[in-house]
Amino acid sequence: MSRSYSPRIRLSRVGLSRVVAVAVAAVTIATTAACGSDASENLSLPDLLITSDQMPANFTVATMTVDDLIRANRATLEQSMTVAFVPAECAPTADAAFNPLLNEGNSALLVGTAQDGTFSELISSVRRDIDADRRATTGPCRVVTATPSKGTLAGASIVTTTTELPAIVEPTVEQSFLVRSESRTTLPGGTPRARTGLMGNVLVKRPNGDVVTLQVGVSAQEIESPGGAAAPAPMSDAAFAELVRDAIARASR
Repeated sequence: MSRSYSPRIRLSRVGLSRVVAVAVAAVTIATTAACGSDASENLSLPDLLITSDQMPANFTVATMTVDDLIRANRATLEQSMTVAFVPAECAPTADAAFNPLLNEGNSALLVGTAQDGTFSELISSVRRDIDADRRATTGPCRVVTATPSKGTLAGASIVTTTTELPAIVEPTVEQSFLVRSESRTTLPGGTPRARTGLMGNVLVKRPNGDVVTLQVGVSAQEIESPGGAAAPAPMSDAAFAELVRDAIARASR
């Protein structure tokens, strides 16, 4: 799942990567863990997703399959190859290694939509390189400018600022990385647009010894921002952290 989140195609996370921020603009667009390995072995990946009533308020389940996500991610990654990043060393790499390995057999997806945003949760047995996510979005890569050279966004400036949120430390968490991502897109001669999203990437340990990748993302709709102000966040940082903890509890069963 990256820097901004699309209400239509990029929901893993996408993310929160700068690749996703570019794709979003281009299209304009998780109980207590069960005990015992026997119980965990009987749970399929979809069983590890949060329930619909655990989604953020006002969100309802939307129809999107893992195959839909794979196709969207493939298009996003292909498009990213025509994008210049400044600083250049901040181009995202985790998505390029993770997404091609996803399939219906090793991943499960839950998507929710609301009038003013989207929610997504991905569970996968494919291990994501969370350190690569961190390198591409913190330190000198906290603020990155992406400039597409092709398509409807050719010549646009997409500035993404990422703020790392406190990591979740629990016995079932091997590694976690939570961020708030604010992107601002300016087309030549156009009104700037802004979007804010929240993304969590977590490696979760299950009782049977497996480690699964958990991605949780919530994004607000993109809005016009002529004055340069950031778009409102879809929820508070604290509420998002609780949502991720709920997802961890389900995934760690």
